[in-house]
Amino acid sequence: MKSGVARLALAALWACALACAASALPARAVDRSLGADLPKPAPSGLPWTADATTRLSRDLDAFLDVRAAPTLRGAHVGLLVLDTRSGNVLYAHNPDDAFVPASTFKLLTGSAALAILGPKHRFRTQALLDPQTASLIIRGGGDPLLRAADLDAMAFAVRTAGATAFPVSVGVDSTAFESTPYLPGWCWDDFPFYYSAVVSAATIEENVVHLTVTPGAAGGCPFTRAVVVIPQARTAEPGTPDTVDVARTTGGCITVTGSLPAGSAPDAIDAAVPSAVWYLRTLSVDALERTGVNVRPIGPVAGPPEASDGEAVSPPGARVVWTHDGEPLTDLLADMWWPSDNLVAELLLREIGRQTAGTPGTSLHGIAAERAWLTSIGVDPGTLTIVDGSGLSTYDRITPRALAAILQADWNGPYRAAVLDDLPLAGVRGSTAGDFAGTLAAQRTFAKTGSMNHTRGLAGYLATLHHGAVTFAFSIDDWMGAQADLDALRARVLTRLIGD
Repeated sequence: MKSGVARLALAALWACALACAASALPARAVDRSLGADLPKPAPSGLPWTADATTRLSRDLDAFLDVRAAPTLRGAHVGLLVLDTRSGNVLYAHNPDDAFVPASTFKLLTGSAALAILGPKHRFRTQALLDPQTASLIIRGGGDPLLRAADLDAMAFAVRTAGATAFPVSVGVDSTAFESTPYLPGWCWDDFPFYYSAVVSAATIEENVVHLTVTPGAAGGCPFTRAVVVIPQARTAEPGTPDTVDVARTTGGCITVTGSLPAGSAPDAIDAAVPSAVWYLRTLSVDALERTGVNVRPIGPVAGPPEASDGEAVSPPGARVVWTHDGEPLTDLLADMWWPSDNLVAELLLREIGRQTAGTPGTSLHGIAAERAWLTSIGVDPGTLTIVDGSGLSTYDRITPRALAAILQADWNGPYRAAVLDDLPLAGVRGSTAGDFAGTLAAQRTFAKTGSMNHTRGLAGYLATLHHGAVTFAFSIDDWMGAQADLDALRARVLTRLIGD
């Protein structure tokens, strides 16, 4: 069978894709209408009696018995259920064991950010112009939702400031945060993918390039910091599976692999860029040139992705000619929690570090601030291992009791309404939009998911029929069953709690 090379909808192949590969997507706005008309967990309700909790424990023990739930065979299971109003324990199964949190760790990052940064906090990006040195510096502030389209306003502001009278050199100041692109315990084979994008104060387009692969009609890669796309995807026979994927060469090139059946619709795929600094600089230059600003040549792109060419520090004589503030933290949390965005979590962790310990913001400083906050809400930080903000690290650990305590702190604090609006809602929004259909758990489970190899977590609040709000943390490690069976088990557990 003959197959052709699938086409990439980019301006250049085997060359720098640069700005042409980035779509002008607007920053995501939270749609507060999703679930706004549904009952939220309430602080009122019938008290849980001793008899009710006894029956609940009996039933949940039976549900978690491996004979009734063979999907749990060999798995490590933890479940803690609290009466949210009183904080009393309704059910406990290994509540103090340490589990891999996966993305339930974002509950810690988001809740600590609310407490430390405040609900109105925004990431700020600026452009500084120094006429004396004919230099323009883009000062990255870690805004995870900064888009290429936002740079048009920057370019217009630079032109208005008189930069057309001389050619300007363009640099990027990413010193607001440490320059470490990845965290310990991250899987190297995830690095080409959008969910493992490099972490940098110079973030734009979430540090991914948006590719479109279309079926066709019928080298090597040098070390580079630019966005270089190598098309190796093939056009296959009609009706064959779509296996298009991305990989990263050791030199930093993005390779599009797999096959796309002839006659099929184009396939959209995001790939993490090798250098956030270079990406922001290139998109800035592109916007400036479209606006008529004369820019000095961008220079060579050879060298490993971690090299720092294009990075600069804002000169003392430069003046701010453009400022872009991202959306407030209360909206950004939904952008993190609903789709479980790893980059947002890591940038928030470094911003916590910057606000509490100064520039540059580091993950270690952010973790130190989180540990202090955990202590303030009654959680022993010694029961956790915190390596990152997203839960991507295989070294992270947390107990169901700590997760429940974080949720209780949110409930009893000033930002309860915002947290409930920002959490995924089963059957309605976010990562649980397709979960628990036809059960009481749908539309009544406000919870964050967490999924990695052999790990499944779920933690949040339940809007029960009679007892008001319930807080729960359900953690599973060493799991090797079928997802459909685990979904059914979790639906039974949550339905039992909601319907009591």
